[in-house]
Amino acid sequence: MNAQNYKNFTFECDDNGVIRVVLDVPGRPMNVLDHSVMTELDQIVTELEHRRDATVVVFQSGKESGFLAGADVESIGDIQSDQQAEQLLLQGQRLFARIEQLPMLTLVLIHGPCLGGGLELSLACDYRVARNNSSTQTGLPEIKLGVIPGWGGTQRLPKTVGIRNALDMILTGKHLSARAALKVGLIDRAIAPEHWNDEVRELIHQLASTGSLSRAGGGRWMRWLESTLPLRALIFSMARKQIIKKAVHYPALESAIDAVQDGFRSDVDGYETERRQFSRLINTPTCRHLLRLFFSRQRARDLTTWSSGVTDVIHQDPIRKLGVIGAGAMGAGIGQVAATRGYRVFLKEIDAGAAQAGRDRIDEMVHQYGTRKGWNEVRRGELRNLISVSDENASLASSDCVVEAVVERMDVKKQVLSETERTISHTAILATNTSSLSVSRMATALERPENFAGLHFFNPVYRMELVEVVRGEQSSETTIAKLVSFVKALGKTPIVTSDSPGFLVNRILFPYLGEAVIMLREGFNVAEIDREVRRYGMPMGPLELLDHVGLDVALHVAETMRSVLTGVDEVIETLKPMVLQKQTGTKSKLGFYDYSGRRKTPRATLEIVGHLKHVPAGGEFLADGMTDIQRRLIYPMLAEAIRCDEESVVDHPWAIDLGMVLGTGFAPHRGGPLSVVDAIGAETVLENLNRLHKSYGERFAPPKELQDLAVSKTDSGFYKGAMQ
Repeated sequence: MNAQNYKNFTFECDDNGVIRVVLDVPGRPMNVLDHSVMTELDQIVTELEHRRDATVVVFQSGKESGFLAGADVESIGDIQSDQQAEQLLLQGQRLFARIEQLPMLTLVLIHGPCLGGGLELSLACDYRVARNNSSTQTGLPEIKLGVIPGWGGTQRLPKTVGIRNALDMILTGKHLSARAALKVGLIDRAIAPEHWNDEVRELIHQLASTGSLSRAGGGRWMRWLESTLPLRALIFSMARKQIIKKAVHYPALESAIDAVQDGFRSDVDGYETERRQFSRLINTPTCRHLLRLFFSRQRARDLTTWSSGVTDVIHQDPIRKLGVIGAGAMGAGIGQVAATRGYRVFLKEIDAGAAQAGRDRIDEMVHQYGTRKGWNEVRRGELRNLISVSDENASLASSDCVVEAVVERMDVKKQVLSETERTISHTAILATNTSSLSVSRMATALERPENFAGLHFFNPVYRMELVEVVRGEQSSETTIAKLVSFVKALGKTPIVTSDSPGFLVNRILFPYLGEAVIMLREGFNVAEIDREVRRYGMPMGPLELLDHVGLDVALHVAETMRSVLTGVDEVIETLKPMVLQKQTGTKSKLGFYDYSGRRKTPRATLEIVGHLKHVPAGGEFLADGMTDIQRRLIYPMLAEAIRCDEESVVDHPWAIDLGMVLGTGFAPHRGGPLSVVDAIGAETVLENLNRLHKSYGERFAPPKELQDLAVSKTDSGFYKGAMQ
């Protein structure tokens, strides 16, 4: 056997002519395709092109974390011109084309993530084999960054899995498990982990001795059908109709279809289309905002962002056992998510009846989760066995961290926390899942307030990525560091906030929701308010969102916001009668919409508010890309986001934008509220806020920080001109 060493690769050839090219990028937890890797891969391919003793080349990872996460996103973010993008893409396309044309057979061994450029490299090889476990994921997620695959993904994937399957993967950026990848023909084998080494060895031997491998992947019949021109044209036509609304805000969707379609034309070079479309997209506002959010998410998940100097403490007494007080929707949701990450979970309820209801809820959650994952009964049972439900305080005694998730009442929370503190160890962390109550006030009931902080999960827990870690006045750095690390271990993104009413997300969100209610009192109707916001790019309108949150919950939040927000009383005057009449939204099937039929129906304005309040119409506004209704609703969020930055509710402006996107679905293509201010310009936002202030009162009073930005007349804004 002979071997060559590179910085990022090892290159070995055995006596049977099998060459193993093993990628292990030093200093990175996951392999990525950066300039150094691509340069060395080019050198390796050059050598392979001249080897006559090789029968099979096997590409694999030397990291247990996975095969290849794709191109280095930082290098994508650094692209400043169309010419720079064209050069980068052409180099990658040519290199992968050379791999595709190598004289010997090529095999890729996939485990863990195989995404973006990693999958494009794999598609250039003859055969792909994947380890069949939960960590293996294949996909082309570039659309989530506002671009399209640029190293041949739009050309090779459709010819591998079929046009319809390829468009589904490219337009959504979704990841496929090994089982799903096998079903569509993306891989040729999905091998169980316990048989991985033996079966891979046998497959390599088979390739080396026979020169071929039977393909076990599916989808051949559909690919044959799609080869007919009429069906192919129909698929592309349907795809364009499906993305027509989203494409207004996400131009990469249409570009992806163009690139895939041109790959099937004889008069056009599909690879050139791919390069041209990628280069056109890279400097669009949508792409720049999505890239910035990507980098912000990375920063948020870096422990040193929030707890510099104490990162070593997470390895001392780490959180392994989690207690949760309250097995309602939130408590059970937190417990179930923790169990899926391997934590031992102890749920505690108030009495035997509530505990049994909690067990039933957990059973249903585990069943639904197992169904989504395609698990058998054994795997579901293993997950369920990690979760215990009891009505005894002693059940929490061994927990390393206990999260309180009971009713949103200060007196109840204080009592529960005080009782729990006496049960758990002196080093255990206590946390509250409150959405708006003061963490520091709760801490007055504790003997060890330094071990206490807020841990605000969003509902539904399994779906919502954001968790606010709330720093109380006496919360220690160790407590914050451990909670940030715990949130990250759950697969979620932490943002550390100060202990102010509503914390970050609810503080910024409420003025927007409240303005929608106030507009309703002025005679606007439910449908037009929500429709205008969806057109702006939000996933749902503010009134429908209130129904999903629960009007009783919104009323409680409104009452806690009185100390920091103006105009809250009008909102309370509308919500309180609705809650008293048990009109609480989706859970009661009646709120701003009627949910009793097959489809939700917007209710008549007078049916909700009883009488209308006359307000003079607003005047003219400076151009900001918004309609009058959108401006009334979005500007309160912009102003409150600026105040949060002004008051240092979080330490970084980017955390405000990330929190709003992850916590509320704020239109990602716009980057978040502070990015919107930067895009419009501080002077224009200030002038329009002043005009809104004049027409509608104090709730539109401009923040001082905005006035300072406008006066400075610089282009720096909140991001000081930087991509990240």
